[in-house]
Amino acid sequence: MWLLLRTIMYTIKVKIRGCKNIDSIREFIRVNNIKLVLFGEYHGFLNQILVQRKIIQSVRPDFFLYEMLEEDKVLNEKDAKKFLSKSDSKDFSFISTYGQLKPIIRLAKILDLPIIGCDIKNMGCKNKDWRKKKFSHEEAKKITNKRELKQVEVINQYTSKGLVFVLLGDYHLRKNGLVLSKLREKKAIIVKPLFKWEERLSHPKRFMDSEISYIIKML
Repeated sequence: MWLLLRTIMYTIKVKIRGCKNIDSIREFIRVNNIKLVLFGEYHGFLNQILVQRKIIQSVRPDFFLYEMLEEDKVLNEKDAKKFLSKSDSKDFSFISTYGQLKPIIRLAKILDLPIIGCDIKNMGCKNKDWRKKKFSHEEAKKITNKRELKQVEVINQYTSKGLVFVLLGDYHLRKNGLVLSKLREKKAIIVKPLFKWEERLSHPKRFMDSEISYIIKML
């Protein structure tokens, strides 16, 4: 069944047979014994927090895995307060600052969810000058493979414990990628961003909010 839901910014389209609407996803998950919900993210290029919150509130997972948190964990309110007390400009890693990660940490805190990193430290980069380095195709592929093997290792670990919501860069959820091919849970729900109703592995440099939408479907 198709359902259109308008958030403040983006349209969400549900395409799951047997799922009447977005608010019935939780019951669909229970009845079908689904342990995994994957959300493809554009890492700050889109304001996705409202969409993420709506999906999480509908799904009500036991665990929240977040790629950008790398190997760290924020398991309780004390951890969250400590994380949120850091200066926005302070480096969390070679890749990101605390300020860039805080919206997701706040979201997990509001929803009372433990949030666990699911990537390697510094995402495989050896120093802060990684943006200036020109990686060869083989170097980039090696780093991506190492990261995705770590991502799927953590996902498989937590799906053995309960229902898991995973926030990964949309590229890592590409067809025939290591993450999807090595998931232990083959029956899962995936939320993908679309540009003009088409899936893309990279986003355009310039776009309007009206051109972005999301689809919820089964793997």
